[in-house]
Amino acid sequence: MKYFDAHAHYLGKRFSRDRHSLLLDMHKNEGVKYIVNSTSTLELNEGVQLANKYDFVYLSIGDNCAYTTGPEGDKYMSDEILASMIKLCQNNKKIVAWGEIGIGLNREEHIINNGKENQIYWLKKQLDAAKQIKLPVVIHSREACQLVFDILKEADMPDYGHGKGMLHCYNSTPEMALDYVEMGYLISITGIITYRSARHLVETVKRVPLNKLLIETDCPYLAPEPCSRKARNDSANLRFIAEKIAEIKGISPEEVAAATTSNAMSFFNI
Repeated sequence: MKYFDAHAHYLGKRFSRDRHSLLLDMHKNEGVKYIVNSTSTLELNEGVQLANKYDFVYLSIGDNCAYTTGPEGDKYMSDEILASMIKLCQNNKKIVAWGEIGIGLNREEHIINNGKENQIYWLKKQLDAAKQIKLPVVIHSREACQLVFDILKEADMPDYGHGKGMLHCYNSTPEMALDYVEMGYLISITGIITYRSARHLVETVKRVPLNKLLIETDCPYLAPEPCSRKARNDSANLRFIAEKIAEIKGISPEEVAAATTSNAMSFFNI
């Protein structure tokens, strides 16, 4: 089976010791066909180097609006940074999406450091940037589902072939997922689907058509069962997500792997 990891974070410190050998091994021996690495504004140079080094690694770039200002006061986003990102996208075919971008109201520090209105402002600015360079968007939404939905509805993003955007690490209601699908978005499923507490997400997977689903690890976070929750996650664990989706839908893991890989290749235009 071949898998497509639609959202990962391989530039973090938890991969610093074995990043190179791990990526090559997963691609050669674990069926990981492609990876889209989500790259923040502070990692742009490293992200481009990573994608240039491996032909199976692509990038999405953007500022998760929950982190517009870093813990040390570093500016993650400004008009100047946004302009430089647009220029970078215009000159690099391995950048296949804009994001993750969105709103996070689930942590007090997100609201204190960045403010709800500031997050809304930069989400709208980055949606406009994605339109300008004709890239689909990767959406982050935490405790802000209706707000983000309404902003995306107003933005009326273009569809470049297989979806206007993807809802990264989806974990809201099945009803909201179907509303997003109707609006032209794909739903991306993480290892959370394997957790016993994931009742809403199980129902979402039952109800969302297979051709509207993606799978992702969001690694190094969210290791699926049977892995330890505290374990470092990586793309080799996509098989556990595919197996759980197959169980829920009553189909084979091979069918899930093939469909989600095809969906991702179309969505990212690879």
